[in-house]
Amino acid sequence: MGVRVRLPLRLPQSNPGKNFAFKLSCILFSYRLSFRITEVIKMFRPDIKAMFVRLNDEHFNGEIPDIPVLWNTRMTTTAGYGRYKRSGLAETFASRGQTLEPTKIDLSDQLFRNEDYDLAKIERTLIHEMVHAFLVHKYNEKGHTRRFQNMMTRITGEYKNHRCHNYNTEGLRRKQEKKVKWTCTGCGAEGWKVRMPKRPNGHICRGCRSRVVFVDTRKQTSINMFPPKF
Repeated sequence: MGVRVRLPLRLPQSNPGKNFAFKLSCILFSYRLSFRITEVIKMFRPDIKAMFVRLNDEHFNGEIPDIPVLWNTRMTTTAGYGRYKRSGLAETFASRGQTLEPTKIDLSDQLFRNEDYDLAKIERTLIHEMVHAFLVHKYNEKGHTRRFQNMMTRITGEYKNHRCHNYNTEGLRRKQEKKVKWTCTGCGAEGWKVRMPKRPNGHICRGCRSRVVFVDTRKQTSINMFPPKF
Protein backbone atom coordinates (compact mmCIF):
# COMPACT_ATOMS: atom_id res chain seq x y z
CA MET A 1 0.00 0.00 0.00
CA GLY A 2 1.18 3.48 -0.78
CA VAL A 3 1.70 6.08 1.85
CA ARG A 4 -0.79 8.96 1.84
CA VAL A 5 0.78 12.35 2.20
CA ARG A 6 -1.52 15.20 3.25
CA LEU A 7 -0.40 18.37 1.58
CA PRO A 8 -1.11 21.76 3.19
CA LEU A 9 -4.10 23.59 1.78
CA ARG A 10 -3.00 26.47 -0.43
CA LEU A 11 -5.32 29.43 -0.36
CA PRO A 12 -5.56 31.49 -3.53
CA GLN A 13 -3.59 34.67 -3.27
CA SER A 14 -5.60 37.83 -3.56
CA ASN A 15 -4.84 40.05 -6.50
CA PRO A 16 -5.54 43.72 -5.69
CA GLY A 17 -5.68 44.58 -9.37
CA LYS A 18 -8.30 41.95 -10.18
CA ASN A 19 -10.37 42.83 -7.09
CA PHE A 20 -10.43 46.50 -8.09
CA ALA A 21 -11.39 45.64 -11.66
CA PHE A 22 -14.21 43.39 -10.41
CA LYS A 23 -15.57 46.07 -8.08
CA LEU A 24 -15.34 48.66 -10.83
CA SER A 25 -17.22 46.43 -13.26
CA CYS A 26 -19.96 45.88 -10.64
CA ILE A 27 -20.29 49.63 -10.10
CA LEU A 28 -20.48 50.30 -13.84
CA PHE A 29 -23.06 47.53 -14.31
CA SER A 30 -25.27 48.88 -11.51
CA TYR A 31 -24.92 52.40 -12.95
CA ARG A 32 -25.93 51.23 -16.43
CA LEU A 33 -28.85 49.27 -14.96
CA SER A 34 -30.11 52.24 -12.93
CA PHE A 35 -29.71 54.49 -15.98
CA ARG A 36 -31.80 52.12 -18.10
CA ILE A 37 -34.47 51.86 -15.40
CA THR A 38 -34.60 55.67 -15.24
CA GLU A 39 -34.99 55.86 -19.01
CA VAL A 40 -37.85 53.32 -18.92
CA ILE A 41 -39.59 55.31 -16.16
CA LYS A 42 -39.28 58.48 -18.25
CA MET A 43 -41.10 56.73 -21.10
CA PHE A 44 -44.18 56.24 -18.90
CA ARG A 45 -44.20 59.66 -17.24
CA PRO A 46 -46.71 62.14 -18.64
CA ASP A 47 -45.47 65.29 -20.36
CA ILE A 48 -46.32 67.81 -17.64
CA LYS A 49 -44.92 70.74 -19.62
CA ALA A 50 -47.44 70.12 -22.40
CA MET A 51 -50.12 69.72 -19.73
CA PHE A 52 -49.08 73.09 -18.26
CA VAL A 53 -49.40 74.84 -21.63
CA ARG A 54 -52.86 73.35 -22.22
CA LEU A 55 -54.17 74.21 -18.74
CA ASN A 56 -52.71 77.71 -18.97
CA ASP A 57 -54.71 78.35 -22.14
CA GLU A 58 -57.90 76.69 -20.86
CA HIS A 59 -58.18 78.22 -17.38
CA PHE A 60 -55.77 81.17 -17.10
CA ASN A 61 -55.98 82.79 -20.56
CA GLY A 62 -52.27 82.10 -20.99
CA GLU A 63 -51.38 84.69 -18.33
CA ILE A 64 -49.02 82.49 -16.31
CA PRO A 65 -45.41 83.09 -17.45
CA ASP A 66 -43.69 80.32 -19.39
CA ILE A 67 -41.82 78.77 -16.45
CA PRO A 68 -40.11 75.34 -16.18
CA VAL A 69 -42.39 72.48 -15.08
CA LEU A 70 -40.30 69.48 -14.04
CA TRP A 71 -40.46 66.08 -12.38
CA ASN A 72 -38.59 66.23 -9.06
CA THR A 73 -37.02 62.90 -8.05
CA ARG A 74 -36.14 64.04 -4.51
CA MET A 75 -39.56 65.19 -3.33
CA THR A 76 -41.47 62.48 -1.47
CA THR A 77 -44.72 63.31 0.33
CA THR A 78 -45.09 66.80 -1.17
CA ALA A 79 -47.08 66.35 -4.39
CA GLY A 80 -46.18 69.70 -5.94
CA TYR A 81 -44.11 72.75 -5.13
CA GLY A 82 -44.06 76.19 -6.69
CA ARG A 83 -40.90 78.28 -6.51
CA TYR A 84 -40.85 82.06 -6.50
CA LYS A 85 -38.38 84.90 -6.87
CA ARG A 86 -38.39 87.80 -4.44
CA SER A 87 -37.54 91.33 -5.51
CA GLY A 88 -36.78 94.21 -3.18
CA LEU A 89 -35.17 94.26 0.24
CA ALA A 90 -38.30 93.67 2.30
CA GLU A 91 -38.57 90.25 3.91
CA THR A 92 -42.32 90.48 4.48
CA PHE A 93 -45.37 89.32 2.57
CA ALA A 94 -47.03 91.02 -0.37
CA SER A 95 -49.35 93.12 1.74
CA ARG A 96 -46.31 94.86 3.21
CA GLY A 97 -44.49 95.67 -0.01
CA GLN A 98 -42.78 92.46 -1.10
CA THR A 99 -42.89 91.57 -4.80
CA LEU A 100 -42.96 87.91 -5.88
CA GLU A 101 -42.69 86.26 -9.28
CA PRO A 102 -43.16 82.53 -10.11
CA THR A 103 -40.03 80.82 -11.44
CA LYS A 104 -40.64 77.06 -11.45
CA ILE A 105 -43.09 74.24 -10.66
CA ASP A 106 -41.96 70.82 -9.39
CA LEU A 107 -44.07 67.65 -9.18
CA SER A 108 -43.00 64.65 -7.10
CA ASP A 109 -41.90 61.74 -9.29
CA GLN A 110 -41.81 59.28 -6.37
CA LEU A 111 -45.30 60.11 -5.11
CA PHE A 112 -46.99 59.90 -8.51
CA ARG A 113 -45.08 56.72 -9.32
CA ASN A 114 -46.83 55.30 -6.24
CA GLU A 115 -50.08 56.41 -7.89
CA ASP A 116 -49.14 54.77 -11.22
CA TYR A 117 -48.91 58.25 -12.76
CA ASP A 118 -52.66 58.82 -12.47
CA LEU A 119 -53.36 61.60 -14.99
CA ALA A 120 -56.32 63.02 -13.05
CA LYS A 121 -54.26 63.40 -9.86
CA ILE A 122 -51.30 64.84 -11.73
CA GLU A 123 -53.54 67.39 -13.46
CA ARG A 124 -55.24 68.35 -10.19
CA THR A 125 -51.87 68.90 -8.49
CA LEU A 126 -50.54 70.89 -11.43
CA ILE A 127 -53.67 73.08 -11.38
CA HIS A 128 -53.07 73.65 -7.66
CA GLU A 129 -49.55 74.95 -8.29
CA MET A 130 -50.63 76.92 -11.37
CA VAL A 131 -53.30 78.76 -9.34
CA HIS A 132 -50.57 79.73 -6.88
CA ALA A 133 -48.37 80.93 -9.75
CA PHE A 134 -51.26 82.88 -11.32
CA LEU A 135 -52.19 84.65 -8.07
CA VAL A 136 -48.57 85.51 -7.33
CA HIS A 137 -48.02 86.84 -10.85
CA LYS A 138 -51.25 88.84 -11.15
CA TYR A 139 -52.14 89.82 -7.58
CA ASN A 140 -48.84 89.31 -5.72
CA GLU A 141 -50.82 86.96 -3.48
CA LYS A 142 -49.27 83.93 -1.81
CA GLY A 143 -50.82 81.12 0.22
CA HIS A 144 -54.14 79.27 0.37
CA THR A 145 -56.27 82.40 0.50
CA ARG A 146 -59.99 82.73 -0.15
CA ARG A 147 -59.30 83.75 -3.74
CA PHE A 148 -57.15 80.62 -4.14
CA GLN A 149 -59.91 78.38 -2.76
CA ASN A 150 -62.51 79.99 -5.04
CA MET A 151 -60.35 79.55 -8.15
CA MET A 152 -59.63 75.90 -7.33
CA THR A 153 -63.34 75.21 -6.80
CA ARG A 154 -64.25 76.93 -10.08
CA ILE A 155 -61.64 75.02 -12.11
CA THR A 156 -61.96 71.56 -10.53
CA GLY A 157 -65.64 71.68 -9.54
CA GLU A 158 -64.73 70.22 -6.14
CA TYR A 159 -66.17 72.00 -3.11
CA LYS A 160 -63.58 71.23 -0.44
CA ASN A 161 -60.47 72.58 1.25
CA HIS A 162 -57.85 72.50 -1.50
CA ARG A 163 -54.88 72.89 0.82
CA CYS A 164 -53.72 69.24 1.17
CA HIS A 165 -53.83 66.00 -0.79
CA ASN A 166 -54.71 62.45 0.26
CA TYR A 167 -52.48 60.52 -2.14
CA ASN A 168 -50.68 57.28 -1.35
CA THR A 169 -47.44 58.04 0.52
CA GLU A 170 -46.73 54.51 1.76
CA GLY A 171 -42.99 53.88 1.94
CA LEU A 172 -42.11 57.49 1.06
CA ARG A 173 -42.02 59.22 4.43
CA ARG A 174 -38.57 59.95 5.77
CA LYS A 175 -38.10 59.31 9.44
CA GLN A 176 -36.42 62.46 10.71
CA GLU A 177 -35.93 63.00 14.40
CA LYS A 178 -37.21 66.37 15.59
CA LYS A 179 -34.55 67.80 17.91
CA VAL A 180 -35.36 71.52 17.86
CA LYS A 181 -37.93 72.55 20.46
CA TRP A 182 -39.85 75.81 20.23
CA THR A 183 -41.68 77.51 23.09
CA CYS A 184 -43.89 80.60 23.08
CA THR A 185 -42.97 83.04 25.84
CA GLY A 186 -46.54 84.36 25.93
CA CYS A 187 -49.06 81.51 25.95
CA GLY A 188 -46.59 78.70 26.66
CA ALA A 189 -47.37 76.73 23.51
CA GLU A 190 -44.57 74.41 22.45
CA GLY A 191 -43.66 71.96 19.74
CA TRP A 192 -40.79 70.36 17.86
CA LYS A 193 -39.06 70.96 14.51
CA VAL A 194 -36.51 68.98 12.53
CA ARG A 195 -34.08 71.89 12.17
CA MET A 196 -33.51 75.50 13.14
CA PRO A 197 -35.21 78.03 10.83
CA LYS A 198 -32.85 79.75 8.40
CA ARG A 199 -34.41 83.17 9.04
CA PRO A 200 -35.08 83.48 12.75
CA ASN A 201 -36.30 87.08 12.69
CA GLY A 202 -40.04 87.39 12.15
CA HIS A 203 -41.12 84.05 13.60
CA ILE A 204 -43.83 84.71 16.18
CA CYS A 205 -46.57 82.68 17.86
CA ARG A 206 -49.70 82.41 15.72
CA GLY A 207 -51.92 82.30 18.78
CA CYS A 208 -50.81 85.26 20.91
CA ARG A 209 -48.27 87.03 18.64
CA SER A 210 -45.56 86.76 21.31
CA ARG A 211 -41.92 85.93 20.73
CA VAL A 212 -40.80 82.32 20.43
CA VAL A 213 -37.68 80.63 21.78
CA PHE A 214 -36.09 77.84 19.74
CA VAL A 215 -33.78 75.38 21.52
CA ASP A 216 -31.53 72.95 19.64
CA THR A 217 -31.38 69.98 22.01
CA ARG A 218 -28.35 68.59 20.19
CA LYS A 219 -26.28 71.69 20.96
CA GLN A 220 -28.37 73.12 23.81
CA THR A 221 -28.38 76.52 22.15
CA SER A 222 -31.38 78.82 22.05
CA ILE A 223 -32.50 81.58 19.71
CA ASN A 224 -35.04 84.20 20.70
CA MET A 225 -37.50 85.15 18.00
CA PHE A 226 -38.79 88.72 18.14
CA PRO A 227 -41.66 90.02 16.01
CA PRO A 228 -40.49 92.22 13.14
CA LYS A 229 -40.63 95.98 13.60
CA PHE A 230 -42.21 98.06 10.88
